[in-house]
Amino acid sequence: MGSKAELIIVDDGSSDTTPQEVNPKLAHLISHKVNQGKGMAMKTGIKEAHGDVILFLGGDGQDDPQDIPKLLKAIDRGADFVIGSRFVAKNSKASVEPLNLVGNKIITLIFNLLFGVKITDTQAEFKAILSKYLKKWRLESSRYEIETELIIKAVRKKLKIVEVSTKRFSRKHGKSHLYQIPLGRVKFALRALSIIVKGFFLW
Repeated sequence: MGSKAELIIVDDGSSDTTPQEVNPKLAHLISHKVNQGKGMAMKTGIKEAHGDVILFLGGDGQDDPQDIPKLLKAIDRGADFVIGSRFVAKNSKASVEPLNLVGNKIITLIFNLLFGVKITDTQAEFKAILSKYLKKWRLESSRYEIETELIIKAVRKKLKIVEVSTKRFSRKHGKSHLYQIPLGRVKFALRALSIIVKGFFLW
């Protein structure tokens, strides 16, 4: 792959100083006037991206940008879809809250049983995908379940999926929207399971 890259930051209706912090010489900022959900923010970024590979990195500082070369190297070696997994390494030291870990494991187990694959982290945010595939997909999710939908689409299209081990840090600032909504974790799990069932029977 070439060395050129573009950095796109989607500000999904944040109430902090994100827009003021972005250097326009280094990154292209796209702002949603109101919060539309993670899935919508990602779809906005996909639409605006021009590169051969689209890489997603969460904006909360929990993923390590130094792991980006790992994902790109996997693409160079023939992968179509790369997941930065928190759990693929047996000695993983990823920082994941216990309740989130249990939920992730259950959702991932159901996913693997239905689709006959061996993914370790269906909720990973850190991904690299060839844009020639990604830009053709009609993505339906507007919120966090988009992470699962992307993997379903890749499995259905028989893309070469590779997982690489990546680090995951504790959140230093702010709090996930999931925890600010009553029964947020439950709603997220139900959304993820719903998209898995829909993907299995309808896609």
